[in-house]
This record gives sequence, C-alpha cells and structure tokens, in this order.
Amino acid sequence: MIYLLRGVIACKEMGTVVIDVNGVGYGVTVPLSTYYDLGTMGEEVELKIHTNHRENSIELFGFLTDAEKKLFEKLISVSGIGPKAATNMLSNISVSELVKSIINGNLAQRKIRGIGTKTAIKITNELKDKLDDIASDEELSASNTLLDDTVSALLNLGYTRAEVETKTPEIKKIIEASDSTEDVLRDVLKIIRKN
Repeated sequence: MIYLLRGVIACKEMGTVVIDVNGVGYGVTVPLSTYYDLGTMGEEVELKIHTNHRENSIELFGFLTDAEKKLFEKLISVSGIGPKAATNMLSNISVSELVKSIINGNLAQRKIRGIGTKTAIKITNELKDKLDDIASDEELSASNTLLDDTVSALLNLGYTRAEVETKTPEIKKIIEASDSTEDVLRDVLKIIRKN
C-alpha cells in the first residue's frame, strides 16, 4: 500500500499528475481542488495517497489535505460510490461545503454532476453521523485562517503586535460568532478603538 508520495511534478494534466519519486513516475488521479493547488512542473509536492486495488490494476488517488483524503474514503465506503464518483464530488464542491451539505441533509439540492437525488440521499443517510472529525478539522482550519487574516489586517492598519495580542481572546470570540473577515474586522476595530 502507498500512503504518501513526495517528489517532483513531472507531468500535470486536468485531474491527473505524475509524481517523479527518485526516478520512478507515479500516475495519480486528483480532484480539481487538489489539482488547482498543485505547483507547476518541476516543483516538489507531497500527496496523501489512497491506493485502490482493481482486478487488473492499481490506481492511486492523491490529495493535498488530510480532510480531502478522509472524506474521499468515507464517500467510497458508501455502496455504489466508486473512487471516480468520489473524486468528481470533491472536484465540484469544497470539503467544508460537502461536509455541511451531508450533515445538514441538503446534498440532493447541490446538483452535483453525476450524483442523482437517490444517490445524494443515500450518501446523506449513511454518512451524516460519521463526519464529525472532518467537520471539526475544517472548522478549526477556517477559524485559524480567519484569525490570521484579521491579525494581518490590523497590523496593516498600523496597530502594533502587542495591541493585537492583548485582544486575541476577544478576537477569537468574535470569530466564533462570524464567518466573514469584514464582519470580524469591523467588530474587532470597535473593541480596539474603545481603549
């Protein structure tokens, strides 16, 4: 089993990448979410790998993030959902949006190409209670990004790092209640200007 590939991008075509690992080229199918975030030919990359054994071949599916790989593996655990269908789903919708849609039971309304209403309902029924770990990882990641963006914006506005750090606990509380950098920044500026 191959779990990880670290090497140089030798070739890159829509949905497929060849990774050169010490002179051996591994063809890897990737969802578009990973494909667009990969570097260009000649750059080093590390992919988390799911190895799929078929009767006459071995297929490698690669992902830049653990969340993508975990969700892919959950999707293919649903009977009737193969690796290509799971890759297609990850190519059409972000991990966080897909997880939210499954947990909230509105995946059928997303109109993902190749996934009909019956299949969407089946995925929702089988996975809605099994995605808590991925959901919490995605929320933590989004929260950290929002905190970094807010701190960066405040520093660019001329506030010192010391001023920002004293308000970090309050900033985190504001971030928990919002999902937009603009809203967070507006509320944080109100707090900082009071002092």
